[in-house]
Amino acid sequence: MIHNTAIIEGNVSLGKNVVIGPCAYLSGEIEIGDNTEIGHCVRIEGNVKIGKSNKIFHSAYIGAPPQDVAYQGAKTYVEIGNDNTLREFVQIHRATKEGTRTEVGSNCFLMGGVHLAHNVKLGNSITIANNTVLGGYVEVDDFTFISGLCGFHQFVKVGKYVMIGGLARINKDCIPYMIIEGSPPRVAGINVVGLRRREFSSERRQKIKEVYKLLCRSGKNVSQAVQELEANTDPDITEIINFIRSSDRGIIR
Repeated sequence: MIHNTAIIEGNVSLGKNVVIGPCAYLSGEIEIGDNTEIGHCVRIEGNVKIGKSNKIFHSAYIGAPPQDVAYQGAKTYVEIGNDNTLREFVQIHRATKEGTRTEVGSNCFLMGGVHLAHNVKLGNSITIANNTVLGGYVEVDDFTFISGLCGFHQFVKVGKYVMIGGLARINKDCIPYMIIEGSPPRVAGINVVGLRRREFSSERRQKIKEVYKLLCRSGKNVSQAVQELEANTDPDITEIINFIRSSDRGIIR
């Protein structure tokens, strides 16, 4: 179903049962999967691949050129998975360097006004509330919840199952399973509610809480805390250790 006021130009491939609303504009090398709904006044341009059963509300802008002075017109991409909801005025910019991508996984919910800058990578089952802005190259792992009006510095990484409170200013990496809040940001505890919802047992949550105490409340520096944890083979603790070791910007404590 394509509204007669929609404009489609370039090489656009539409799957089965795709809906294109009034005044939508699609231009470029675009692929849209089955059962996806494109609302009115949505703009999609450039090299964009959108999977199945997505719902994109009015005035979203997907595939905009990156807001990066280094961008020189290279062929770059946006790739979006399946079963996502992108509410009104969501902006997703394509990547900067030749052949690179801005990526959104599957089962994500981006509320109104969310901005994903060039080369952002979102995992699966992520919720981002209204008017939060992710700078270039930010990476967010699965099952994370980000509240509204948050700002993310470029290159920040967010681990799995993190909860970030509203108005937070995120300038370093966020340890998996934690609650981050404030400006300047701090770890306020483990994400108990989120972990319960994902069926983490009380024993599993308790192990994560002990790691939180060691990293954030013991007075030990990061190297000392990681050294103490290294002998532990618990998969959740290994997830935290590997995240810290891969951090380039340092971690929020």
